[in-house]
Amino acid sequence: MDALSFEALAIVLAAIAVGSYLKGAIGLGLPIIAIPTLAAFLGAQHAVVVITLPTFFSNVWICWRYRKMKANIPYLKVALIAACIGTVIGTFVLRELTDTALLWVLIVWIGAYLLNMVLNPDFRLEGEAARKASPFMAVMAGISQGATGIAGPVVATWIHSYRLEKELYVFGVSIMFLVIATTHLLAVAGLGLLDYERLVQGALAIIPTIVFTQIGMWTTRFMSASLFNKLVILFIIVMEIKLLWEVLGR
Repeated sequence: MDALSFEALAIVLAAIAVGSYLKGAIGLGLPIIAIPTLAAFLGAQHAVVVITLPTFFSNVWICWRYRKMKANIPYLKVALIAACIGTVIGTFVLRELTDTALLWVLIVWIGAYLLNMVLNPDFRLEGEAARKASPFMAVMAGISQGATGIAGPVVATWIHSYRLEKELYVFGVSIMFLVIATTHLLAVAGLGLLDYERLVQGALAIIPTIVFTQIGMWTTRFMSASLFNKLVILFIIVMEIKLLWEVLGR
């Protein structure tokens, strides 16, 4: 692989910085911003593998910093186990369904959630409904990751339906991503995709990732609950548009 030019390197670092900042501030953003940018210079597979490491460590950092909040996530332990099971199932689903079919499932999922928010803006998943839905949602998130490499749409909408406080939402999506990303990281390494060059590049990306993730976490406390909620919803809409663009552009 040819070395990146100074301009290309600056663009990649800017994408990682912005994605990491959003990750720290609202719990979402790093892969969806960094991977397409890096892929433009290094190719899709290379980009996905390289970003796996900084994504993993950004989730580790957030979960460690917000670790005292774990008791406040509804049915967390069951959800984490279900997410692992779903990720394994997703690897088998990948062999049976086409990429396009799987992406359409995610598009319909997000669309249904956004429509429900419009028709029922006060909707909140809680009580018995939350207890029953939690393992199902976690399995779906795992399946989504295992089958498409994308868990964000499921995790973001599911945790958002709890209507949690700002920092608790960031922790909730991050710990789910951490469990799923750990499985993904092991799979990538096991398949031999994480070679020395990509390992070094991913390791170097960890430094700006942690720095800007922490900056994002610092700014969360200064956001109003209304602004935070609007940013999360906006990012969910962006994910929907991105998936539609990817499917319709094939």
